[in-house]
Parts: sequence; C-alpha cells; structure tokens
Amino acid sequence: MKLYQINQSQYPSSVEEDWLGSLTAGDAVLLLEAGVMRALSQPTTLAALQDQQIKVCFRQTDLDAYGIQANIGVAISDLKWVELTQQYSKIVSW
Repeated sequence: MKLYQINQSQYPSSVEEDWLGSLTAGDAVLLLEAGVMRALSQPTTLAALQDQQIKVCFRQTDLDAYGIQANIGVAISDLKWVELTQQYSKIVSW
C-alpha cells in the first residue's frame, strides 16, 4: 500500500493520468498545499477514488489557509499526517 502526497491543484494531463492510474485499492491520497483546491475542482474524481477503496485525506492546515472545506474525504492534523506516513510502506510525492 502506498501513500500519495499531491501538492498541486492540477498537473499536466499526462501526469494526472500517471498518478491516478497508479492507484490501487488500499492506497491513500493526501492532498496538501495547493492540492487541497481539488476539493472544489475535482469532487467527482475524489469520490470515485473512495469508491475504489482509496482513502482521501486533506491537510487541515492547508484547508484553513485557503479558507475552504472538504466535503469528501477526511481532514487531518499534522500529527495525523505523521501517523499516516507510518501506516504505509511507500510514500509517493507528486
């Protein structure tokens, strides 16, 4: 199982296809920095990930900084982020 850390609101289409295509059930996606903007721009994609048994998380500090809320997935503290990194055998940052 892998933890994917996504820090951009959008990547070039080829990169988007690569990271989304590499996810498998049991993986997790942590949206942080500008990546939290996907809560507003890509809710359907994020819901589809959850339907595929992929955990979707948002860094609460970044949600607060952008003044937004995530209506899907779970918002986590920095402490929970550290705990999340310990739960997964591989961490992939995009």
